[in-house]
Amino acid sequence: VFWAVGAYNRLVRQKNLIAEAFGTVDHQFKDRHDQILKLVEAAGEYLQHERTSLDALMQARSTVSSAHDAARSSPSSARLLLALLAAEQQLQAQFSAFWEAATSTLAVLGDPKVRELGQQLATTQSKLAFACQAFNLSVTNFNAAQRQFPTLLVARLFGFAPAVGLRMGEGSA
Repeated sequence: VFWAVGAYNRLVRQKNLIAEAFGTVDHQFKDRHDQILKLVEAAGEYLQHERTSLDALMQARSTVSSAHDAARSSPSSARLLLALLAAEQQLQAQFSAFWEAATSTLAVLGDPKVRELGQQLATTQSKLAFACQAFNLSVTNFNAAQRQFPTLLVARLFGFAPAVGLRMGEGSA
């Protein structure tokens, strides 16, 4: 009985570490989204004719915001985290398309505000990647604890499900 209580508490502790690590990741995602919005506003002045890509980007940002709210409620939920990752990939694709159109305009590249915001976004991306590494380590430890015998019996008995890590792509999460 004491062993089972200890195993259960270890799994709960690991799950709480995932939630703590997600808090840091979530903060970096918010910073990234704010940087993208500022960059879009600065570059958008030059791209009024690209209304459809701006609208698609704002729609993707709205979808990501909803996915973050859901994932924040249960960061160890594989389903919610996969939905978040899909929304983030969509946002990154829309931003990449917008940025490609923006950088084809020489005036955008010459704007010091746009350059500075681009550098800030790159810094935020690095911080996000680092936060995702810490989150993934917590996920790995939690999943490993669930697979160890006899702890896996407690995990199955109390419905602990494997968590999903955040895979960082080229400039995205």
